[in-house]
Amino acid sequence: MLIIYDVWCIVLERKYVVIALLVVATLILMYILATLRPQREPDGWLFTVDVNGEKFKVLVTNPETAKLLREMMRGERQGIIVGELRRGDGGFNKPWSWHLDPETIEIAEITIELCDGTPSFIESELDYWLNTVKRYCPWGGVVVAEEPWYRGS
Repeated sequence: MLIIYDVWCIVLERKYVVIALLVVATLILMYILATLRPQREPDGWLFTVDVNGEKFKVLVTNPETAKLLREMMRGERQGIIVGELRRGDGGFNKPWSWHLDPETIEIAEITIELCDGTPSFIESELDYWLNTVKRYCPWGGVVVAEEPWYRGS
């Protein structure tokens, strides 16, 4: 009976060794596949802008404009974000029912007061802003965050 027990222990030990080797091999393979996958460049950059405690998001596809917004975020540059208003959140500006057209985003040194306001003010008078003012340029806008943006994400 002792011989059967000894044989059974050897079989179990080998079984656990095989399982452990399979787990290690799987982890190594997963690591290799993850590191070999080419890193995709972002299709744009999503910047969060704070206007008197209210936040909205700006999608930028122009690398030079993104560079200027990063400088503003670091406090290295002054400027006013300007862009054409569009209906809908654009897939990135929730909870607002408007967004700035990514292809029209610019940084200005000075703008007319008509396009200044808070995100909630635009929301409350959306038709007026879309049909009459057509642009948004929050004078008190502060860039507070950046994240990469990928089409379809």
